Amino acid sequence: MPQNTPPPSRQDILRLDALGLLNEFAGDLVGIEDPDSLLWAVAERTISRLGWVDCVIYLLDPQRNVLIQKAAFGPKSIDYKSIFQPLEVPVGRGVVGQVASTGESLRLNNTSEFHDYIRDDAMRLSELAVPISWGDTVLGVIDSEHPKANFYSVEDQLILETIAGITATKIKNATNAKDNADLALFYERNPNAVLQLDQARTVCFINKSAQLSFPQYPECGSKLDEKGLDEALQKAAIKGHSTWRSYHNIPENEETRTIEFQVVHLPSGQFNLYGSDITHLLNLQKAAEAANEAKSRFLSVISHEIRTPLNAILGLTDLLIHDNPSRKEQLQHLAYMEFSGRHLISLVNDILDIEKMASGKVSSLPNELDLHALISNIIDSFRNRAEREGLNLSLELDSSVPKKLIADAKWITQILNNLISNSIKYTDQGQIHVRVCSILGESIPNKTATIRFEVCDTGRGIEQKELNRILQPFEQVQTDSNIEGTGLGLTIVKSILDQMKGTLSIASKPGEGSTFTAEFPVKNATIQSPQWAMPPERDTTNPNEIPKGQIKTDSESFLNEGRSSNCPILLTDDNELNRFVASKLLSRWGFEVIEAKNGREAVEAWSKHGPCIILMDVQMPEMDGIEATRKIRSEEMRTGVQRSPILALTADAEEKTFERILSSGMDNRIVKPFDPPVLKEIMGKVMIQFMSNAS
Repeated sequence: MPQNTPPPSRQDILRLDALGLLNEFAGDLVGIEDPDSLLWAVAERTISRLGWVDCVIYLLDPQRNVLIQKAAFGPKSIDYKSIFQPLEVPVGRGVVGQVASTGESLRLNNTSEFHDYIRDDAMRLSELAVPISWGDTVLGVIDSEHPKANFYSVEDQLILETIAGITATKIKNATNAKDNADLALFYERNPNAVLQLDQARTVCFINKSAQLSFPQYPECGSKLDEKGLDEALQKAAIKGHSTWRSYHNIPENEETRTIEFQVVHLPSGQFNLYGSDITHLLNLQKAAEAANEAKSRFLSVISHEIRTPLNAILGLTDLLIHDNPSRKEQLQHLAYMEFSGRHLISLVNDILDIEKMASGKVSSLPNELDLHALISNIIDSFRNRAEREGLNLSLELDSSVPKKLIADAKWITQILNNLISNSIKYTDQGQIHVRVCSILGESIPNKTATIRFEVCDTGRGIEQKELNRILQPFEQVQTDSNIEGTGLGLTIVKSILDQMKGTLSIASKPGEGSTFTAEFPVKNATIQSPQWAMPPERDTTNPNEIPKGQIKTDSESFLNEGRSSNCPILLTDDNELNRFVASKLLSRWGFEVIEAKNGREAVEAWSKHGPCIILMDVQMPEMDGIEATRKIRSEEMRTGVQRSPILALTADAEEKTFERILSSGMDNRIVKPFDPPVLKEIMGKVMIQFMSNAS
């Protein structure tokens, strides 16, 4: 009689069908690439395939060292693939944390006996947790709980560990796929050229930037054959280091682009090429080298230009001291010395002007002016020089040019001075014709007009290739070396016109001559009667120029009046030679001169002699001119005595120094070296103002 056999247990069924179950499980996950969707699918199928009631999957956050819930199916999450408040378990805490810490599975038949059991929404007596591992690295944990004790078997643990292995593989593949996609996107969108070649130089990968650099090799599978590339690849493969740089000139729109490649030899035998377009960098390097060469040439020219007049001054001084020349010879020597000194000042002014223009330190100071008179005076100042050179200098002043307009007289003077001086310098014979006209404007007050200066010469002319170069700082036309000057004249003109929103153009033919055309906007002046209260123009380009906008006066009569009133001049300077020169000039004009060698002595002298005209050096020992002026102004306010005119006598022509001078209470400045006639004129202006205030 056959014996009754008991039905197979759940463990027997699982043991017999484990292989088929795992195959079906793996099949369920085919096509799921998104990591989040993958984890939810694993949790769901673990319950449905194994008949469990709960499955939670955690992933490790290695930076924070915590496990974070990513998927959960069971009593806590039945219908929704989302976790509103994901549980975070520190590594090492509870069942899940311990599995992540040790990397080993943990099966509990009675959780109440586990010392670090973390209770969730209800007590569950059985728990099975296995690590999701890739090699020795724990990626996460799969955890399942059941309300009954002794629910999970060894077979359950083996099956879940196999599921965890499948999950780890899928996670790693998904991560690698994402990393590869991100890397491919990075290379594809990289603005630099990226290529990969095999050992036969066949292109395995090429991004869009590389295709633009190599239009003849647009696709993978092409063979890259560039000059110099073979040598670069061979050296990269043979040398101990894995990188080599190669340079390739790529024709592009009839210009040569230079691409610098870094060649990396991979262990697989392939080569990665990373290219950067360094054309702009090379151009900048060439420009910098050219600028340095120009500066070197400029310094050589400046050295010659400065040493020549200095040599003349020192030589003539020696002749005056030791040769006992006649009065006529003395005057001739002194005239040469004066000419050399003025040439030195011109050099210094050119250098300072271009530095100010480049740094934007010079601002326009427009005022009403008589353009006709200004231009005529400029032309007249060049007539003697032109005659000495055997040149005919002529002026054509068009009737369209307004007589009165609002503009910066100093800038206009610099423009025309430099253009005429440049033409005289490069014209050996013939003529220089200056034409001035007005375009695009009407003679209506405040209406904008455009003034055009044309300076035409019959000089040597300029080669076409040099036209742009000569407008750069420190550049001169490459011609005979006997041309004197700094080469800054045209640069100064262009810088001024740029700030005036004007233009400079040059038309030239070698051997025939050149025409320099400057155009700049101005405003026609409104009709205004002169007033005593109009403020003087503040001139930052030439501080020694007589202020404009005042009624013209006779300086000699002012000086006579000052001498008769016994008004002293307080001369303050720490340099004995400067005091000697200024004192001799002032004494020659009949002034009583009181000398002080620093600010402290100046304050004491002013306190002793009372109100006077003060010439104040700025930089002095013990007490500088700024502090001395403030003390004098403070005492004037306290005592109520007449205000003394204080003029800064300084070698510092910087704008920021002028600001300090004015803010201290000084009235104006005279820049050393000064022109004696200009100093005399300024003293006359100051004297009449001082005498008027005293009466």
